[in-house]
Amino acid sequence: MKPNQNTRPETKIPVFVNKHAGSAEAVIKSLTAYDSITLHSLSASDMQTAIQNAIDDGHKRIIVSGGDGTLALAAGIITGTETELAIIPGGTLNHFAQRLSIPTETSLAIELAIHGKVVNTHVAYVNDQIFLNTSSVGAYVTFVRTREYLERKMRYMMASILAGIRRLYHFRHTHIILNEQKIKTPLVFVGVGERDLQIPSAGQVKAGGREGLHLIVIRCNSSWSAIKLIFSAMLMGIDPLKKAKLVDNAIIDEVKVTLRSRKKWLTVAVDGELIKLKPPLHYRFKRDSLNVVVPDAKDGDA
Repeated sequence: MKPNQNTRPETKIPVFVNKHAGSAEAVIKSLTAYDSITLHSLSASDMQTAIQNAIDDGHKRIIVSGGDGTLALAAGIITGTETELAIIPGGTLNHFAQRLSIPTETSLAIELAIHGKVVNTHVAYVNDQIFLNTSSVGAYVTFVRTREYLERKMRYMMASILAGIRRLYHFRHTHIILNEQKIKTPLVFVGVGERDLQIPSAGQVKAGGREGLHLIVIRCNSSWSAIKLIFSAMLMGIDPLKKAKLVDNAIIDEVKVTLRSRKKWLTVAVDGELIKLKPPLHYRFKRDSLNVVVPDAKDGDA
């Protein structure tokens, strides 16, 4: 029988490194210099049990290194407990770490993870699946599949560019029912926190933006109309497109999305990973539900 959280934990902080992350080797090398931690190098599939065991054993803080998908896995276990999540960014883009101003330089991230202070931050769910950054249905799902295929042959950035071009060329749209309104769209996007919608920072969390889920639904029915919409957004921003009824754009706490499909399972992108969920999709925002270690400058601001 495992001890409960009132049991006194070991003084060393457990660190869980996704051994398949691109930076894993460098992170592990840096961590060997610290006596205050216990290092666990695991695959993502083994992390869930290991992290749960650390929580059950009463550890106040755990450290996780990996990309947004790995961090979302950890957050899904930690949310709702008193355990603190500290982060060593180890992915390609590290959106969640950027949102919280966590340094991507490994040595700085380790020092912060061990000694930093804790604040409460927000997460979101689609059905029972937690996500920390974004979720989407439609074109982005096929984009991720194409990019993952191309990454076997080339670097991430080139694979992303070619995947985007290919998705525009092989344009597809989805019929959805959004709050009882029928819409034909190639993309439903949901972000945690308000997003910037102009180049060069499009898609990133907007500085000083509103809290909640940022829902964006694109209205177009061909690759040419999608290209025109993209360039219009780059030049004019989202407001003229919204007035022209080309985009649904709102900050909300929850929304239900139903796809007009006979499929029992839908492929949904969450924090860059593809998962299967049963429709309808129920998105909801949960404020201040995750204890996370951040730099002092972010105290009270996450």
